[in-house]
Amino acid sequence: MTNVVRLPVRGRWAWDSRGSNRAVRVAAHAEENVVNLSVWRDDICVGTVRLRPDEVTALVAGLAEGLAELSRRPVDEPARVRELERRLARVEARLAGPSVRSTVTRAVRAMRGALDARRVGGVRPSP
Repeated sequence: MTNVVRLPVRGRWAWDSRGSNRAVRVAAHAEENVVNLSVWRDDICVGTVRLRPDEVTALVAGLAEGLAELSRRPVDEPARVRELERRLARVEARLAGPSVRSTVTRAVRAMRGALDARRVGGVRPSP
C-alpha cells in the first residue's frame, strides 16, 4: 500500500512565464528534513523532486547565478520602444485612413455614376 503524505499548509508557487497552466510548488517537510519541488500542469502534479538541505543550497546558488547573469545582459530599451512606437504608428495610420465601408461606398457611387453616364450616352451596359 502507498503511504499518503499530508500536504503541508505552507508552500510557495512559481508560475511559468509562458502561461498560467504550468507551475512549480516548493514545500518544506521539516519532519523528513527535505524540501519538495513539484511540477504542475493545470491542476495535475506531473513530477516531484525531494531535496536535502545541502541540495537546496546548491539549487539556490544556481538560481542566484542565473539571475546575476540575466542582470548583466544589456537591455536595449530604446530599440524596443522604437519598435513599439513604429507598430503603434502603423495602427494609428490604419485607423485614421478611410474605413473599408466608406471606401466601398465611394467605389459603388463611382460605378453607378459611370453606368448612369453610359446610359445617358445611349449605351446600355450588358447584363
